[in-house]
Parts: sequence; C-alpha cells; structure tokens
Amino acid sequence: MNIKLFKPAWLRSLGMLLAVCGLATTAQLAVADAEHAASWGPQVGTTAPLLEANDQDGKTQTLDTLRGPEGLLVVFNRSVDW
Repeated sequence: MNIKLFKPAWLRSLGMLLAVCGLATTAQLAVADAEHAASWGPQVGTTAPLLEANDQDGKTQTLDTLRGPEGLLVVFNRSVDW
C-alpha cells in the first residue's frame, strides 16, 4: 500500500493563499475600525459639555462639583450585552 504523507504542491499553495487573504482582510477591518473610532465622538482633551444629574442622595451634581484637586476622570464602559 502506497500512502502519501505530503499534500500536493498546489494544495499547499492554495492553503497559503487563503491564509494570506484572511490576514489581509483582518488587517483591513482593524484599520477601518480605527479610522471610524478616530472620526467619531469627542477627541481626547476636549472640554466636556455641561452635565447635571442627581446622585444617590438626591443632591444635584455637575462636573464642577465632582472635580477634585487633581481633576476629574469620567469613564464610559460599553458592555457587549446591551
């Protein structure tokens, strides 16, 4: 019985071509997403608009009332299950 352990050259070439195309597509999607993110929303360092909301005690808070001696960090976390 004669069993070939190696793939034919054309099959190896096809596999390499598909792998390269897959990597190129992934890279293009990453660049497109970065370009979209850079053009959307406020830029880093932009002054936030005036916001006002009630805290857990019912007291009205603004960005100025929350700012401490070293500034204020506001973090928005978008969950994947929204």
